[in-house]
Amino acid sequence: MENLKKTEKMDKKQKIFIISICVIVAISVIGLIVYMITKNGEENSDKNRLANMYEKMIQNQTYSITIQLNDNNKYTVSRKGDVANIDTFADGKHTTNIVKDGNTYLLMYNTKKYYMYQNNVTGLGEIANQLNEIIQSQEPEKGQEEINGKNYRYEEYKGVSDFLMNTDENVSEEDTNTRFYFDGDDLKYIKTIMEDKSELVSVDVSYNVEDNIFEIPLEFQKG
Repeated sequence: MENLKKTEKMDKKQKIFIISICVIVAISVIGLIVYMITKNGEENSDKNRLANMYEKMIQNQTYSITIQLNDNNKYTVSRKGDVANIDTFADGKHTTNIVKDGNTYLLMYNTKKYYMYQNNVTGLGEIANQLNEIIQSQEPEKGQEEINGKNYRYEEYKGVSDFLMNTDENVSEEDTNTRFYFDGDDLKYIKTIMEDKSELVSVDVSYNVEDNIFEIPLEFQKG
């Protein structure tokens, strides 16, 4: 009888020991999971979103980016491989540059005429070249700011004014900074800061581009 009690006590101790080990292992696993989640969160918050966006553009070579100050001042750069469309409204004046077949075609909407510039494909690198120069020039300062009631992460680059749309402003590159605002990984706003003034433009980025925008409309005549 006494031996039976000793055996029962030993079994209880073994069960308690096994349960304790299981609890310790479970706590360790939970701690590791929490650590990895926290670490990934920190890495995501510290990553250079503008550089990642540029890499995606270059790898896919299919993207459309619209930058808009207002209805009269906006432009859209669309690319699909070796063709591009740069559609511009400047103070309400509408023009389009279509790059294809190694040439650039300038469309004037007020006259419905187009002009061909042979052996000119500089428009293929529109915006992408600017972004590359910016991200290669420096490491950005990072922060958060509320715009229209929503909080965005931003990356700020010093001495940059490439996306200023109001060209009436007198701009000193040394005193001008540009902030790129992201919702997650999506670029939503660009702010150009000029001493005590600033200009905020909205941004829409898509990686789906229709083929028909690279064709000259039938109503246009060669100028």
